[in-house]
Amino acid sequence: MRVVRAIFYLEAITNLVGAAFALLLPGAFLAQFVSEPLPVAAVEFGRWYAVLLVVLSLVLLAALREGSDRFLRPVIGAYLVGDGLQIAVSIRLGLAASAFGLAVHAAIWTSVLYVGVRIYYLFGTRPR
Repeated sequence: MRVVRAIFYLEAITNLVGAAFALLLPGAFLAQFVSEPLPVAAVEFGRWYAVLLVVLSLVLLAALREGSDRFLRPVIGAYLVGDGLQIAVSIRLGLAASAFGLAVHAAIWTSVLYVGVRIYYLFGTRPR
């Protein structure tokens, strides 16, 4: 499970980097997903997304650092639900904007990868 935990650490770190990008440059962050210009309010929602991503990433890091599966398992379960939603919303965005660009594909396939890793972790551990 050390490799699985390393993947979760990598996820938290890359999420924090993405969140920093969305906080500092929300227009550029959102431009990865859609090519059409967005109103200012829509761009600012990119910052809201970043705030949530920071909080969720810090929760994951805290659960990983705590060291016990008892705390990490519910966090990973919640992330698994989030992965399913991420896949569905990414597909919906791609269809609605007619833009299945690199960022949308990356969101989908990264989430698919994480689904597999999370299921492996959840079935391979017991709460203690």
